[in-house]
Amino acid sequence: MSLKAQIESDFLTAYKAGETAKVSILRMVKSAIKNAEISAKSELADPEIIKILRREVKQRQESIVEFEKGHRNDLVASNQDEIEIINAYLPAQISTENIEKVVDGVIAELNATASADFGKVIGAVMKKINGDADGSLVASIIKTKLTQK
Repeated sequence: MSLKAQIESDFLTAYKAGETAKVSILRMVKSAIKNAEISAKSELADPEIIKILRREVKQRQESIVEFEKGHRNDLVASNQDEIEIINAYLPAQISTENIEKVVDGVIAELNATASADFGKVIGAVMKKINGDADGSLVASIIKTKLTQK
């Protein structure tokens, strides 16, 4: 079953069960997918839908940071719940140890030795991990590795 079909099925199930929070977030996800399909003028495959889901998670993570600054714990909790629902449709992220192995390999490949090589390294690493890790985590690992050199 495609990811889009799974989301649609779960939406209907949640709607029938009266799970208003889940219905709301899945409706938003369906809308984001539909808008992307309209822009692309074609139906999206699972990899494109995963990118949309990751973008939605990232938006909520950024919102959480702002809500925490404003001491809005109710909105923080709400966004965390939304992230949890969306994450159920995303593949597992690569572990930190595996990211470090990829970074070490790319640094060796490119003979990167200084912070000036950061751009080349992060570009190559992100291609290799194909979006299966948080970019900010990857960036921090690369910075740490390059400053150790």
